[in-house]
Amino acid sequence: MSDTDHVVAAAAAQLYAVPLAEFVASRKVLAASAKADGDAAAAKEILALRKPTVTAWAMNLASRADPGVIRDLVGLGARMRAAQARLDASVLTSVRGERDATLAAYVEHVAQVATTAGAALSGSGRDEVRASAIAALADESASHALASGQLTRALSYSGFGEVDLSGAVGITSSGSIMSVLRGGKPDADVEAASERESDEEDEEEDDEDELTEEELAAAVAAAKAAKAAARARRAAEAEVTAAEAEMKVAQGRLEEAEDAARTARKAVVAAQKRLDAARTHRSGLG
Repeated sequence: MSDTDHVVAAAAAQLYAVPLAEFVASRKVLAASAKADGDAAAAKEILALRKPTVTAWAMNLASRADPGVIRDLVGLGARMRAAQARLDASVLTSVRGERDATLAAYVEHVAQVATTAGAALSGSGRDEVRASAIAALADESASHALASGQLTRALSYSGFGEVDLSGAVGITSSGSIMSVLRGGKPDADVEAASERESDEEDEEEDDEDELTEEELAAAVAAAKAAKAAARARRAAEAEVTAAEAEMKVAQGRLEEAEDAARTARKAVVAAQKRLDAARTHRSGLG
């Protein structure tokens, strides 16, 4: 990847982990930081990252909260797709129970994570989560999108072809921006509901997404000030570390000097005793 792609990938990883209410503000800060570093292209791409729907946000949280649940789903999907490719009906039949249990576990996991985060899923939200999991079972790219933790909308599978991921993920876990995949079309009702929700949010936030010159200047100044403060903090920490090292050396030398002083005092006392004894002996010879 290019340097710009790395910057966008790192920003997306942070952005899709923040609380939903903080998404727009965090996107502005990350874009301003990239611009302050001289990467205007990255700043533009960061501002273009779509805010997730509530359902997508909950699934993103779930992928971070317990990766094991996602691994179970992705692993089952890989086995089912391999069996499908071999036309192995016996395997597909044998995993029906596991499929139902895995789907139920994933939906419940996402619902619990959302509730813990203060945004309980509605019945339609649970349906979208289940549809997304089914899409992940059917299509490898969809499974990667689901596991990336960077979904922007729910997924769905029509029963044939590939899952359409257009506008469905901000950036993959490998750092590549997802492109539209040719193939199956998403379920109309689920897709329409997700798109309506996203469009309404986007309309409300269009003005917020565009940074005015004053906001951009302020954000860039704040980013520069934060970086300067971080550099100053690192320099101060280095000074403290150096001073601590010097103090340790000085303390060692002081201990050595104190040991030498004690030895010298003992030598003086012994010499004084010998002197006193010699004088006494001389006087006795008198």
